[in-house]
Amino acid sequence: MKVLVLGMGNPILSDDGVGLFVADRLKDRIKNVDVMTTAMAGLDILDLIRGYDKIFLVDACITKGRIPGQVVKFDHRGDGFLHLFSSHGLNFFELISLGNTLGLEMPEVGEIYGVEIGDEVGFGGELSPELKTKAWSIVERICADIESSLAAEETA
Repeated sequence: MKVLVLGMGNPILSDDGVGLFVADRLKDRIKNVDVMTTAMAGLDILDLIRGYDKIFLVDACITKGRIPGQVVKFDHRGDGFLHLFSSHGLNFFELISLGNTLGLEMPEVGEIYGVEIGDEVGFGGELSPELKTKAWSIVERICADIESSLAAEETA
């Protein structure tokens, strides 16, 4: 099975880039899994994901009642995500549907990981001090969860 972990975010908007940070640290940690990052949205992602059997997504999210650094697995509504649901074009799930309609090999969506970043998104090329202190535990949690999900599929 061909698997992709895709980290999404904006590298110049501090905590909005947490999906990129996580994905960069997952490279070479999960066997037989490709890991990529992107700041793109909408149709631009189509070429990145086609041909994969399964995809795991990591993105920043802003929701109510969660603390920065909290990792949440979302269903396919993806409420609060900054990149899966663009107001300027196709959202991620419409993109998958379009790819299927066009006869392209589109991946099954595995887990969608949202990393809470709080209400403010500032400029900067690094994570905020608050998120930076939690960054490695975020990476470890998502890595373990993906490995567990893939191992469960192998035994099924």
